[in-house]
Amino acid sequence: MIKIVLLVLLLVQLSSCVPAQASSKDEGKARDIRVEVGKVTEVVFPDKVAKVIKGGPQDSVLIEVLDNTVYLLPKADNLSDIFVTTTTGNSYPLNLHVGSQHDIKVQVGTANHKELGISAEIGTYAGVMDLMKDLLLHREPAGATLLPSKGQLFISDQKLQLKVEKSYELAGWKAYVLTAKNLMNNAVIIPLEQISLPDLLAISADQDMLAAKGQEGDAAKLYLITGQ
Repeated sequence: MIKIVLLVLLLVQLSSCVPAQASSKDEGKARDIRVEVGKVTEVVFPDKVAKVIKGGPQDSVLIEVLDNTVYLLPKADNLSDIFVTTTTGNSYPLNLHVGSQHDIKVQVGTANHKELGISAEIGTYAGVMDLMKDLLLHREPAGATLLPSKGQLFISDQKLQLKVEKSYELAGWKAYVLTAKNLMNNAVIIPLEQISLPDLLAISADQDMLAAKGQEGDAAKLYLITGQ
């Protein structure tokens, strides 16, 4: 349903506007993307998109992915930062800025564009998404203190169990590596959008869907970053 809404809104905008293209520089630098609440922005990457990670309020922007394109539909002014990784292993942080005019289409990774730093620098990390990238690549966070929390239950109900594998403390953040295990006899989607914690900054998972209990793929890694 979300995909249909996004595509319909995109077609309406393209029929009434001349597409204005903005371009970005190479992988690894933050991109400044102008967006508008209720309007779709199309972001095109040079390679197929593997994963999109949101920081900040999880329901502030709707996201749809189609091959090498990400469609953004902001729902509120307090937007999440976006971190996009492609199948080639490249990473693209996106800084979303709300205004009265928005970029209808942004081509990332093909031309020069204004480079912006990522806010909230802590220790060796320029931002939350840099830390999340290390977690997703199964790297030990630089400068972090490993906390004694392995095996603790984070969340457990009749459908899903989240158990702490590792937790880290940095100067201003805490990072968690969890195991999400399906307790149902049918496949389930990990409800990332419904996980709400105080000071939650970013959340991601190795896979979106878990196989039925007892089958291969019934568990996956989940990554959380919170403020302190």
